[in-house]
Amino acid sequence: MTETSQPAERVAPGDRIAGAALIAGAAVSVFAMAHHPTSADSGAIGPIVHGAMIAVLGAMAFGFFTLCLRRGPARPATLAGAIAFGFSLFANIGAATTNGFVVPALAARGGGVVSPDIFRFAWESNQALAGLGVFALGLAFIFWSLDFLRRPGAEPRLIGALGLLAGAIPIALLVTGAISMNVAGAAMVYAGHAAWTALVGLHLWRGKVE
Repeated sequence: MTETSQPAERVAPGDRIAGAALIAGAAVSVFAMAHHPTSADSGAIGPIVHGAMIAVLGAMAFGFFTLCLRRGPARPATLAGAIAFGFSLFANIGAATTNGFVVPALAARGGGVVSPDIFRFAWESNQALAGLGVFALGLAFIFWSLDFLRRPGAEPRLIGALGLLAGAIPIALLVTGAISMNVAGAAMVYAGHAAWTALVGLHLWRGKVE
């Protein structure tokens, strides 16, 4: 009697692409933050870094929205996470555009041409948008983590538990004033976000969504 072997589990190509997008986006975000300029007069590096961060947001959107579609938008936690992520996209793209393109363009006009109040307004706008981005992305992570925790198996539940931390801790640090969204604070927050993003990307890559 010959034994019939079970067909090997196949991973949907879209899952692999989405997973790769999340993993690559997480890696690029950490690399970009390591080269983040510390002043308005930073030359070409400012637009390059912030342009890379905007591209990362696009990769994350592709990966996370694929996750939402695979899990089903009819699930309340999945849909709520997608809506919160949409708010984070608006806020983070706005923050990156302000610091990466608006502020360098103002600085290029030369000293004394642009009022310091304009730079202050740009800084406050960047901080408000960056803070909103942390809150919105944190809520997205929390909602998606609740969906992970509802799934059977150790892997999704571990991802869910870590996602709750990745979403809630940065929010708590901002609310308590323990950090601000300056370069050092943003690097800390984005590193935590990147770690969970890469973990979800690996989960997608392995075809473990359902």
